[in-house]
Amino acid sequence: MKKKALIFGITGQDGAYLADLLLNKKYQVHGVSRGKNFVNLKKLNIFKKLKIHILKKNNDTKKMNMILKNMFNEIYFCGGQSSVQESFFKKEYETYESQILPIQIILEFIRKSKKKIKFLYSSSSEIFGNYSKKKLRETDEKKPVSPYALAKLAGYEIVKSYREMFNLPVFSIVLFNHESPLRGDSYVIKKIVSGAGKINKIVLGNINIKRDWGWAPEYMQGFYKAMKSQTVNDYIIATGKTTSLKEIIKMVFKKKNLNWKKHIGYSKKNFRKYDINENYADTSSIKKKLKWSPKFTIHQVINKINQQ
Repeated sequence: MKKKALIFGITGQDGAYLADLLLNKKYQVHGVSRGKNFVNLKKLNIFKKLKIHILKKNNDTKKMNMILKNMFNEIYFCGGQSSVQESFFKKEYETYESQILPIQIILEFIRKSKKKIKFLYSSSSEIFGNYSKKKLRETDEKKPVSPYALAKLAGYEIVKSYREMFNLPVFSIVLFNHESPLRGDSYVIKKIVSGAGKINKIVLGNINIKRDWGWAPEYMQGFYKAMKSQTVNDYIIATGKTTSLKEIIKMVFKKKNLNWKKHIGYSKKNFRKYDINENYADTSSIKKKLKWSPKFTIHQVINKINQQ
């Protein structure tokens, strides 16, 4: 019998690539979405292979329990409001509710069902806040500096609490930045790669920020590896290499034989008051315990986005 997986946020970048991976592993895949924008699923040519459930309200316990009663072997949560910038301007509690309420309902269902349902929560490196050049590990102190990061940290702690209190096979993956052609054009790497040479000025904010950028489809392989592990642990997924946005801009424009200084503009509205200046990842835990690490460099990520 085929294993059954449920993906919350299946229409986003991560959810779509994860669905594609699981289908290739011969899973029966269901997905939960807040809307009917299935562009990413259609780009990957997998839309017709999926069972999609529309969930318009984050606190719709009745509808969620109806979906969960399909008795899945694995549940992945990649959903919720996903933009750091937008989280400052959303309606009150919208960002928190989109992360916290659904996972509470899911975890309660798993606890009460007494079935061995594994659950993976997709968290974010934003939960750590500003730590300058310190290489961040799973156990390091978390200091969120945005509503998005605070919501992700709350989700992370709820999952950890359920694992420890009720001995459930539930865990979190802390993802550092990861890109692909499925990213929206408002995300900075996609914005730069898509706009270089095509528009006169690409308007940005602080180009001196430093991040660990990876390849999104590959990170979903990390999800799968963690879900298949006999032990349940929280993990960081990142490349372990940090690059400044300025260096990425130079890479992109050099490939097109253009002077980046003539094509990059700046706007105060794109500068975040509480932005993280730089982050660095310690990926030793997942390497040691699961014998897995991503292979794609930022140069390869840029090339792959450029080609598609």
